[in-house]
Amino acid sequence: MTISPDDEGQASRSHPPPQALARASLVTPGDWTELDLDPATRHTSIRRAVRRAIVRSRALSPDAVPLITLLDRMTSRADDAGAFYCASRVIEDTTDGVLVATVVMQICQSASGSPPGKPSLAVAERCAALAAVIDNDPEWIGVDVGVVTLRFIGPAVRLRIEDGTIIVQYIVPLVGLHRYLLATFTCSCPPYARVMTELFDTMAQSLTLHYA
Repeated sequence: MTISPDDEGQASRSHPPPQALARASLVTPGDWTELDLDPATRHTSIRRAVRRAIVRSRALSPDAVPLITLLDRMTSRADDAGAFYCASRVIEDTTDGVLVATVVMQICQSASGSPPGKPSLAVAERCAALAAVIDNDPEWIGVDVGVVTLRFIGPAVRLRIEDGTIIVQYIVPLVGLHRYLLATFTCSCPPYARVMTELFDTMAQSLTLHYA
């Protein structure tokens, strides 16, 4: 998957300015479907994702309409939040019915940042400072937060929350910009918390960024 966000985190066909994030790539498993976030066309990609899920498991057929509604609502929220990428995987579960795993990526403004030309160490410092703020924030009690190294990027802040839903989030400072790439993985599947967390972490390790 390759995306080209502009300065506001939206897809853009124009050439980005110097130091802008030109492309980002994320590898998703073959049973995941990329969803179009364009309000004019996203319903078609959602129906395609549900059809693929039903092909894998015919037992999902009675849930087709609720799944389409759920994914419609999810992509609408992602678009409202300024996301430029969304992918999902519909999972049949014998105990909880239907589960949906998602990954959403967006660009977020930061309150402060390093000026262009700073060495890579500045990125690590930004990550450490952000992780410390989150760790000491009473609103984030119970969150597992720390700084990790992504294979093709370097330092990033990783958060994990388990409260009925598994949320694994990566915050990646953008070089030369006062912004962050935010990649959020979610799945309402506590019985599979360990497996889904491992999957999300593996997907995050495939993330690459390309600057203009």
